[in-house]
Amino acid sequence: MKSGAGVSRYLRLYRVLSQALAEGRFGAGEPMPSEPQLMKDYGVSRSTVRRALAQLEAEERIDRRRGSGTFAREQKDEAAASRNFSPMLDGAGRQTAAATSRTIASRTVPTPAFLPDGQAEFGTSVHLVRRIRYVEREPVALESAYLPREVGSGLTRQRLGTGGNGILTLLASLGHHSASLEREFVALEADPLAADSLELAVGAPVFSVRTLARDRQHHLLACVDCVYRPDRYEANVAVEIGDPKRRRRTDGDD
Repeated sequence: MKSGAGVSRYLRLYRVLSQALAEGRFGAGEPMPSEPQLMKDYGVSRSTVRRALAQLEAEERIDRRRGSGTFAREQKDEAAASRNFSPMLDGAGRQTAAATSRTIASRTVPTPAFLPDGQAEFGTSVHLVRRIRYVEREPVALESAYLPREVGSGLTRQRLGTGGNGILTLLASLGHHSASLEREFVALEADPLAADSLELAVGAPVFSVRTLARDRQHHLLACVDCVYRPDRYEANVAVEIGDPKRRRRTDGDD
């Protein structure tokens, strides 16, 4: 997967400015920081600043006037522009019924070369499930799951349905429980499929998460690629570091 380092800077600045507009820190018609000021404040290049501003302009949230600067526009729906749908999408919110999905592909395909260990674990072909996930009818994520055929065979169109549960939750309902997850996070540019699915411009910043799920025998259950709209989803990771000696003493007390 691409490192996405340049896109990360572009995405960071885009999100900061998008949030500022959504919160009304720049009223309609008010000037925004100049390109040199943004470069200084965020330690980014002029091309990064211009890409972030171009994305906001494409979303009709700012006006860029040659020789005058950049100005905020009246925000059509400030709450929706930056609303965080991640709790509902992940099943942690109160209104989980608001999460739905639409299956756009469910078929057997040759094993892609980018999958970990390739044919060693998946074989020559895999079952591909691709869905668009929504919250309150707003597209939030494009989910592509690559599954061993014996695992994916149980995910019929009827089983996939239109509910808001993710692929790993559906697999657990079939008895394929994940014992370990490996995740990789990266910022990317939306390709034509992601842009069309998430109602974005091609090349817009997106947040990508790749998850490798394994069972208790360490067999690979799924490789799930999720591409999220960064203005509707955010990921938070908490890492707890403990004292290994204390952990061993605690374990021994049971």
